[in-house]
Amino acid sequence: MERPAAPTLARTRSRFPVEQAAPGEEIANTAGACYVSAFAYPLALQRGAGPLGALLDLQPKTLAPFHPNFGLDGIEAFSNAAFIDTETTGLGGGAGVYCFMVGVGTFEALDAPPDQGPLPLAGAVATAEHTPPERDAPTHFVVRQYFMRSPAEEQALLTALSRQLERHDIAVTFNGRSFDLPLLRNRIRYNLRFLPDFARGVPLLHERAPHLDLLMPARRLWKRRLQSCRLANLEQKVLEFVRTEDDVPGRLIPQLYIDYLRSGDARPLQRVFYHNREDIVSMVALADHLTRAFGSQTDSAQEVELPAADWIALGISYDSQGRNDLAESAYRRALEFTADPHDRAELFARLARLMKRQGRWQEAADAWQAWLSSTPGVDPTPFVELAKYCEWQLGDYDQAEMWAAWALYNLQQQDGRLAWARTISELEHRLNRIRRKKGTATP
Repeated sequence: MERPAAPTLARTRSRFPVEQAAPGEEIANTAGACYVSAFAYPLALQRGAGPLGALLDLQPKTLAPFHPNFGLDGIEAFSNAAFIDTETTGLGGGAGVYCFMVGVGTFEALDAPPDQGPLPLAGAVATAEHTPPERDAPTHFVVRQYFMRSPAEEQALLTALSRQLERHDIAVTFNGRSFDLPLLRNRIRYNLRFLPDFARGVPLLHERAPHLDLLMPARRLWKRRLQSCRLANLEQKVLEFVRTEDDVPGRLIPQLYIDYLRSGDARPLQRVFYHNREDIVSMVALADHLTRAFGSQTDSAQEVELPAADWIALGISYDSQGRNDLAESAYRRALEFTADPHDRAELFARLARLMKRQGRWQEAADAWQAWLSSTPGVDPTPFVELAKYCEWQLGDYDQAEMWAAWALYNLQQQDGRLAWARTISELEHRLNRIRRKKGTATP
């Protein structure tokens, strides 16, 4: 059967082949040959607040309530997860975009020093042919990088990748739902008739397979505080990890590969292999941090220290699910850690709104009063809410009049009162209605 023609880019002989850029070896299968580089990281390796192995104590299903479309409900452990990251020839998803490198990180039991690393691997262990007994607890986190030395090796790469992925029950990526996995599915479809049967329908690559895309919970938790949730920014701001000068900006990677195909000089690819490995190792640390954060309210064993902005983000997430007790707890934790007036105003507003929904009127009133008494500014919201509470819930028109008049007075003293013109008009209308109810409305 004739295979699809490879692009016309020619790879010439070189005195610096890829074997010298990244330790590894050529692997052969029924679809041809490609290259694999493998490194083992000891579980005690620190990345972020804890060691890589700490993730093995956590459960992916902790994140299921926040992302019900991820298929995480039945996934009890990260021990059989495949952390996947691709390097490609472009950012699109068309037929001309290749995954020239696919990195896969997995937890494995190896006969290797548990306190040294990263260690390059060789032989059957490097090529994922080594399958440790299930009874063996993982000792290392292994990153294998499947690399095609030319586009003609794509079928071999996809075959080797499929063989490894068929052993795992959950994929973990960073933006993989939008990019990495759809592109891999496209490349498999494009090469379908040249692949062995097992590579044509790898369960882990199915659109509905369990898949934790870390970008989405990262945005839920950190977008408020960090604005940018790019992996590089999260490494620096959350994991407090800075890569060495061996790294390369992701935007340069496609061109580096094209240059390699033209010249055969693999030296610049050292930085690409490093970049891909670090992406995958950082995903382990981010998965740990996110799982602990989102589980902190439901599992005392996952208690973590978080900045106020993260507690607010957690509270909003719980609130959106109607998990009122957890939302309230998160909001109160945030109040303990912030003196920022804007954050405190928002927290009191959210707490009061939550209590109001539950008919806890007196507690809501306490929150409104705490808001106006501890937070500077002229925001009329707590005054208006107290006026409404006194008017409609208590029938206390004197108190309702006082709160409405107080809010109106505050706004009328502002230099930029035109900006509050509509609110002032609404307050005047409210005040007149309350006074009419008291029988003291002015004619």
